[in-house]
Amino acid sequence: MNLRFLKTFVAVAETGSMTRAGLRVHLSQSSVSEQIQALEQEFGTALFDRARRRLSLTAAGERLLAHAPAMLGALDQARADIAASAGNTAGALAVGGLETLCAGLLPPLLARYRAACPQVALTLATDTSVGLRAGIASGDLDIAFLFGPPGRLAGGRSETLSELPLAVLAPAGHRLATGNPVPLSALGDETFLVTGEGCVFRAMFEQVFAGAGVRRPAIGGTFASIAAVRRLVEAGMGLAIVPGTGQAAGDDRLAALAVEGLDSSVALTMLWRKRPVQPPALLRFLAESRARFAAA
Repeated sequence: MNLRFLKTFVAVAETGSMTRAGLRVHLSQSSVSEQIQALEQEFGTALFDRARRRLSLTAAGERLLAHAPAMLGALDQARADIAASAGNTAGALAVGGLETLCAGLLPPLLARYRAACPQVALTLATDTSVGLRAGIASGDLDIAFLFGPPGRLAGGRSETLSELPLAVLAPAGHRLATGNPVPLSALGDETFLVTGEGCVFRAMFEQVFAGAGVRRPAIGGTFASIAAVRRLVEAGMGLAIVPGTGQAAGDDRLAALAVEGLDSSVALTMLWRKRPVQPPALLRFLAESRARFAAA
């Protein structure tokens, strides 16, 4: 049996859709369908019930899904053992991160790693915190980066790399962007742009003011991502609280306010897959990550 087909089968079983599975495993819908049909021909039975809009597993499909983690895990472990015995850092690494990390902090790390290990094929995917944890648990991701604690993490390990201070972004020319410190209470009269409920960035906003006992500013809008929020701050729609004091560096449309009493920080957390033997390529990436963010 082709184990790549088995990985595709798992993606279809988990998403209930060949189209969504194709996005996960980077195949066209037609290729996903061909691989599933090949598995069904090999086993001599249908693995999915196609009578409904959302694909559902047949009894045979349920049994195959139960065996899939052990089979795929054994293949990954064999690859890791062989690579470790040879000291070989070749292979592939699937890296994931929050959108704001993929756009800011992670590219220098990836460039440094690529220079040290040019033979390793790197991929970088953006997702939510929930999606990143799921990617580690499913094996779709080897390593992931997010803000805050990792939460429940099946089949993985976690480590806090750094504590990043929070910053208040304002449009350049804002009345408070004088370079002089302003009290946290002065922000109560401002309008802030936030992400949705349940997002780590929204939690940062809520905790800053609640923890200091200061009146929470008005919310001027809720948006899908911190990248969108940043662009809207540039456009003058409001202020925002983001991780990292360098968020306004190199952008003459933004200013990072000096705020007295803003001493909160957020953890930068690294997650990676748990294996009995880690492949050298991943061990090197872990080491590069620790060095990069310890220096930062």
